[in-house]
Amino acid sequence: MPALEHNVIQVPSAIPRGALSRIEALLESIVDAISSGTELIIPYKTARSLQNGTNAPASQSGDRQTEVVRFPGRTVQEAKKFEALFRIIEMSHEALLSGSVVTKRNIYYQNPDLFKSQSVVDDMVDNLALSLGVGRQDLNIVAAAKGLISGPIELILRDGSSHSCDIPGDTGMLLPSTTSIHTINFRSTRWLLVIEKEATFRTLAASQYCKSSRAGHGILITAKGFPDLATRRFLSMVQTVRPELEFFALVDFDPHGVAIMRTYKYGSQRLVHEENATAPRLRWLGIRSEDVLTNALPSRQEASESAQDQSSQDPASQESVAYSFDGSSQNERPVKRARISRTAGPSDSILPLTQRDRKKAVEIMGDIAGTEQRDRDGADQMRELQRMLMLNIKAEIQAVDNYGDIADWLDGKLSM
Repeated sequence: MPALEHNVIQVPSAIPRGALSRIEALLESIVDAISSGTELIIPYKTARSLQNGTNAPASQSGDRQTEVVRFPGRTVQEAKKFEALFRIIEMSHEALLSGSVVTKRNIYYQNPDLFKSQSVVDDMVDNLALSLGVGRQDLNIVAAAKGLISGPIELILRDGSSHSCDIPGDTGMLLPSTTSIHTINFRSTRWLLVIEKEATFRTLAASQYCKSSRAGHGILITAKGFPDLATRRFLSMVQTVRPELEFFALVDFDPHGVAIMRTYKYGSQRLVHEENATAPRLRWLGIRSEDVLTNALPSRQEASESAQDQSSQDPASQESVAYSFDGSSQNERPVKRARISRTAGPSDSILPLTQRDRKKAVEIMGDIAGTEQRDRDGADQMRELQRMLMLNIKAEIQAVDNYGDIADWLDGKLSM
């Protein structure tokens, strides 16, 4: 292939997993049941039932609703659940036959009285895919676009349209579905950064950091918080077609930030059946304990000098309350230290852990101990979580910025 075309990569088409044939077989079984006057049954597994080990047949598991949904069912609620699930199957069948795609949001608005809430549709679609042994996109059902991308690359879709991701002054474009992407022109990009927070993403995108970084050209991506399946699939696809690209994650220094990073890297338990939805080469760029303690906490010398400068002032103005970071106690007990003369800055982003944070940290540490086989990344994540708990601190990404500008910190990290 000529050198000029080396950065233009064609995305392989997804291999069908037989969703249409499985749905039609299911519909045929329902028709047969109606003809014979027997109870109508739809197989229905959930990620929770698999995690709890309820893989036995319904008659053995003792929980019929975990493995199948029946009509007319034992209760009115089960009958309504059957109706809602059957409607989703029907819409998926229509989409597969026509070659079109339907969003989960559209499914809900087709009959909001039946589904009651969007979350009901979301869970039913994911569980139907699990029950049929296919991925959600194999049902031609997708979530509404959520992820954003910015960078000097070009996406060419299968309908022939071309989308540049680095329009000047833009703050990102919505990520299209991986199934709709035909070709990606990566140009000279060398790295990809996944950002937890949309605000940080938009700031960097607006400043064209993708092209001004000292580490070279790169790509910015965000799922605006917890990663959706479409964004995870895109990252997985890019890792496959562009293996030399460096992948990094920028998340808050708290247990939920670690959980977000781990979901991108390893996947989620709720969607464990989904294939091609992980980014195993993703590296945790920050922020981490060393960033928080180095960038956000004043040195003893600063504190001493500040105390001396203010010694002639009113005593009430000489001290402020801060949380102890010495790790000697996990109680959120305040201690006094000298007030630092500075405007609102990075240290304002440091907070003590809440009980919810602590519970999440323990949960993640349990997952690491049970599933990661103590690899280097897992050990690193365990160590950072332990530090959070011992020091009783968490910090937002803003803890390492320079009063709104994180570019210098990123340059240092990406260039290492």
